[in-house]
Amino acid sequence: MHMNLSASFRVGLLATMVFSFLQPALAGIRASFSLDYSSWHATEIVLVEVTPRLSVFRVLETWKGDLEGGSSVAVPELQPPPGSTEIAAYSEIVGSGRNEQIPAQHVGSRMVLFLKKAAEASDEQWKPADVFGEMKASVVWIDGARLYSFQQEINPGPSTLIPWVAPREMGLDKMKDRVREVCRIQLELAKVNLTEDGGARAEGLKVYVRSDVREAQRLALSELGKCGPKALTTIREMLADPAFADESADLVKAFADAGGESVGEELNVRLQEQLRFWQATAPTLPVGWWNQDATPHAPLREKYAQTWELVLALERVHYRPALVTAEQLGVFWRSLPQLNEDNQMVTECDKLVNELRTN
Repeated sequence: MHMNLSASFRVGLLATMVFSFLQPALAGIRASFSLDYSSWHATEIVLVEVTPRLSVFRVLETWKGDLEGGSSVAVPELQPPPGSTEIAAYSEIVGSGRNEQIPAQHVGSRMVLFLKKAAEASDEQWKPADVFGEMKASVVWIDGARLYSFQQEINPGPSTLIPWVAPREMGLDKMKDRVREVCRIQLELAKVNLTEDGGARAEGLKVYVRSDVREAQRLALSELGKCGPKALTTIREMLADPAFADESADLVKAFADAGGESVGEELNVRLQEQLRFWQATAPTLPVGWWNQDATPHAPLREKYAQTWELVLALERVHYRPALVTAEQLGVFWRSLPQLNEDNQMVTECDKLVNELRTN
């Protein structure tokens, strides 16, 4: 059973579950610009123009942060190498390796920079907002009406400068609007997290659990578990609501984190339900079923993730009566080749059984 690479960035994907599947593929991942991610993590987002000084840019507009219009920003990592090519000629050099370089630019060319202040350095030094820490993937280049960014189109493969393909039709003005929307949500969520009452905070976080801004969704899901027992009613309601089916595994984790030992019985009941589902469904599945549906929210993959998270949750809360359920799930998983091609579920069930027997 091998997980598709694109699934590795989905909200709620369980890192411990997929690491061994993804390790070879991750080695081939290269930096790709992500508007929402960079907008969320940048401290400064500015529209700039190229100046006569190499790798020094003049701020035209500030979309996020404190840099003032007219001020200078020095980013040595964005200095084009000798022999670099202007963006207009990139379509002619595909496959040459030169479109993997910072492009040559004439004075007055515009770019959007997504930067982070380097806490240990002066204001004249910046870090990239890109998840891989690459400055070239923290920039959008502007050539006429077209936007360009570094993307890895094929894995394995290089990160190259290509016309930026946004999730929706998007020019510079719409990109600016999206940046501001992400920043607005970031501020709203920060205010929600200041709510002292756990129940009220959970209700506030619920709004963002299905946000199309993934960083907001990740934060909301991780913070739910920190809200304590008062959050259980809200989380339980989401678990029962089909609208939140795609987030069910993360909600299980949040439920266990919020309730601790007090929700052990309920977690065990839920795992028993999962066992019955797999007993009814798995015999009809072919070997290799995992790769038959690699869409972002494939139902069987998400069911697997929910089952897996319930096993992990019962380990954390150490609910002893779950011993029987864990044994039954492990035995059943071993019994079918279409399930046992993934031995991680078996391993985790065995771990839970051993811990409940010995402690």
